[in-house]
Amino acid sequence: MNQVFKSNISWWLFGPILGGLGSFLLLAVVQQRWVASLVVLVPVCFIIYLLLSTAYTITPQELIITSGPLRLAGQDSTSIYSTHTPISSPALSLVDRLAIRYGKFDSVLVSPAAKAGFLAALLQLNPAIRHD
Repeated sequence: MNQVFKSNISWWLFGPILGGLGSFLLLAVVQQRWVASLVVLVPVCFIIYLLLSTAYTITPQELIITSGPLRLAGQDSTSIYSTHTPISSPALSLVDRLAIRYGKFDSVLVSPAAKAGFLAALLQLNPAIRHD
């Protein structure tokens, strides 16, 4: 059975961004500047798409990470550790992230809202994963 874990979201980061873009969008619509409205509407829609679609699915065979158009799947995770690294990743929270190391040198950052449940499901998928 697949388990889906939504990403935790740093609203203190995304709220002001969406608020500012929404204000520009409203102003452009009120002033009937349709090109400017479209230019602002595209990033607003993309950010909302990322906020709604970022999730981590654990199937009986693998971990599938989905964030907007990005989809990563893997089954050879070797370790998990907490991090606060602000680098780009399919993790919508900058505060509470997990780094999942897989393969020999690759890693990905995730930020599941239900961190304990996510760790338990991932350890059930691969009990050999090292974690802190």
